[in-house]
Amino acid sequence: MTSIDGPPEYERGTGFLLSRLGALAARSWAAFLAAHGLTQSQYTVLVVLGEQGPQGQRRLAQLIAVDARNIVPVLDALADRGLIERRSDPEDRRRRIVALTADGVALVDTLAATATVRQDDFLRALDGRDRRRLNDLLSRLYDAHIPPRDLRSDAVTFDQTP
Repeated sequence: MTSIDGPPEYERGTGFLLSRLGALAARSWAAFLAAHGLTQSQYTVLVVLGEQGPQGQRRLAQLIAVDARNIVPVLDALADRGLIERRSDPEDRRRRIVALTADGVALVDTLAATATVRQDDFLRALDGRDRRRLNDLLSRLYDAHIPPRDLRSDAVTFDQTP
């Protein structure tokens, strides 16, 4: 039954709202990545390297939940743009270390600032307290449905394209 005073009943359900807002957020996020010429995997590599510093290639694959065999094209695309560099580990020449270049650091800084502005715009209807509460609730739901990182299979990925 619908009410003249508000949205239809189905539009007030939690599942519907999560789905609709998730789709809106996904479209916004895809546009954000496209504006910077990045895939989700490339973005994740840049952010992880920005937060944690240079990493071995295998460890980096683990941190971003991509199979080690599938990270190579992601890294190739970032290296082609001059955003990362790969070098031999001085302690073990067989091991490859991946690090941000100066251009990569600059892009990570730009991405962080731009993402914050986009997030603020998306959440503009909520004050700071409501945003924190929303994040806490969503984190609880996420944790209840997604296994901890150390229990995930190496095959778990969201995007493996370069």
